[in-house]
Amino acid sequence: MTEALIPVSGSPLIWGEVLMAGDLWRCGVQGGAENQGMDKSQLRLILRVSLLALFAILVLSIGLAIISDKLLPDELAEWHRRNNATNFGVTDVLGLLFWIAGVGLLFVSMVGLFFYQRWSAWMFLGVNLVFSLQVLFSPTVEPGLLSFIGGWSDVLTGLVLGLAFFTDALSEGA
Repeated sequence: MTEALIPVSGSPLIWGEVLMAGDLWRCGVQGGAENQGMDKSQLRLILRVSLLALFAILVLSIGLAIISDKLLPDELAEWHRRNNATNFGVTDVLGLLFWIAGVGLLFVSMVGLFFYQRWSAWMFLGVNLVFSLQVLFSPTVEPGLLSFIGGWSDVLTGLVLGLAFFTDALSEGA
């Protein structure tokens, strides 16, 4: 990666005063001027819009998951039906309860984040970590559309976590 050389001060280039443009950006200086960054109201707006988009994507994903057999090719849909055709047992009930509790806690944490509560960032992180472990327990077959939407859900989740933990969006005060 090639970065432009920019003098630190307005003086002519002096050896030792030259930094890479990327170093200036990381130091909070862009083009010789100080980077004030976003104010808290902008960060909070981005957080709220991201949470609303994430909520919409999650609702859409749940709706599409209900009809996912119809979106799969015939061979995979048949395998999916055979795999799910077993009797509804105790492990299925426990899995369903786990899923319902997880979705409930996820929505509670999203509401908390919408109102800038610090505890909800930790709950959001914990629920996402636990949900990410569910793929270890069974094979997953899903249509490409659900995978695409899931990718955007991951992007928005990362954005929300980044705003919650690495900015002042959740800090007290105006």
